[in-house]
Amino acid sequence: MAAGGAGPFENDDALDFLDDLEEADPQERRSKVESALGRVIRAKEYIEAPTMSEAIAAAVVVAASDDPESVVGERNVPRWLDEDPLEVDERLEEFATQALYRALRADDNELWEILADEDAEERFSTRITHYLDALGA
Repeated sequence: MAAGGAGPFENDDALDFLDDLEEADPQERRSKVESALGRVIRAKEYIEAPTMSEAIAAAVVVAASDDPESVVGERNVPRWLDEDPLEVDERLEEFATQALYRALRADDNELWEILADEDAEERFSTRITHYLDALGA
């Protein structure tokens, strides 16, 4: 059975991305996060759900690295975030913010459509807004 939900770490694509980060050397994690964020930020066209899910997970990893309290109560938070969080600078924060704003654009992203079909778009929007606030956006 596939995992799904409105939370940033509640679908298979996000969980696979988190597994990839966990298996990576801590020095490689930032580049993987930047890559996931960049795919969404640079996209000019419709964004498929797996790509958006990875970018949201990456953005929340950034928020949690900067403000660990932002993920309190969130399911599936990786343990390594407590032990070895990413070093967050303004550039990474801006990438995360841009990706989250793009996630809120209902007109060109499959994940939004999936959540709308499940009547979960309000919960999704609330959670994304929470992480935008945590990033200072």
